[in-house]
Amino acid sequence: MTVARSPSCSKDRLDPRSKSSLLLCRSSGSTCNRPLAKSSCPVCATTPVSRRRWSLDSIDWQAIRTDAVGEPEALFYLVAAASFMESTTDRYTRNLIDQFFGDDEITFWLEQHWLPEEIQHGDVLRRYVQIAWPNFEWDRAYESFLDEFSAYCCADGLEPTRTRELASRCVVETGTASFYTTLSRVSHDPVLATIAHRIAEDEIRHYKHFYRYFCRYQQTEPATRRAVFAAFSNRLRMISGEDSVIAIKHLYKIRRSGARFDNKICRNLRRNSRKLVQPHFPYRMCVQMLLKPLGLGPRARRILVPITEILARRLVP
Repeated sequence: MTVARSPSCSKDRLDPRSKSSLLLCRSSGSTCNRPLAKSSCPVCATTPVSRRRWSLDSIDWQAIRTDAVGEPEALFYLVAAASFMESTTDRYTRNLIDQFFGDDEITFWLEQHWLPEEIQHGDVLRRYVQIAWPNFEWDRAYESFLDEFSAYCCADGLEPTRTRELASRCVVETGTASFYTTLSRVSHDPVLATIAHRIAEDEIRHYKHFYRYFCRYQQTEPATRRAVFAAFSNRLRMISGEDSVIAIKHLYKIRRSGARFDNKICRNLRRNSRKLVQPHFPYRMCVQMLLKPLGLGPRARRILVPITEILARRLVP
């Protein structure tokens, strides 16, 4: 099991600081081009560009218990693969922002809040891997991974409508929130548990934003329940697709000094990860978040949530 974001990425790095002096006037829905300190807009003048709830400096790195992360080996692959996928966030954000061109509220949030926080997730996980497993060459492995992963980057991964794409994003955030909640429970190292818990909180908050935007677009560009379900299915196929295999392969080859990697080894590594994760996975939370955009009534939810949870326990992670 690993975190998967999207194969629809841009090869151009997006600098999250490029619009740090611009703010969105949320009351009018337009961009306020005045610097923050000189803005006459009462909303812009009191709204910081990014409300970081935590940072790398707030982590007690010296408290990492290296003895607690040595075993099982599956923990290494879970954390390191997540650090790879989070570190690629800026490579697919451009396509997502372009799809919502003209919707200043969403593009502002993506550029000034969501993207910096996702990049921070990659930074903190990378630093954790480098401290907890000091003999692992993270930079070398990531460069090798990125060379192959970039070939899978295209705009085809986006949904054909904004409403469906927002539904798809709810699936992504459901997966990442569930993954990091699980990681916070699995880890015997309090530092990793804290990092995973904070990232999970960020992902849940991101889910709420995407869900709110989804509800707004349902009012103006409605998608049928069948269309929303199709978006779910497309995203779930991506999450379980080639990107996690690529990450595991490059982690394994660097960790094992160029050892041969094949499908059998990959299956064994993923099987070990599932054994570690399954007892701690938040199935009920995951199912409730996943079904919410379908707009089910109370009676349907009472029936479908427990049934879907039973199925999820057999299929996920």
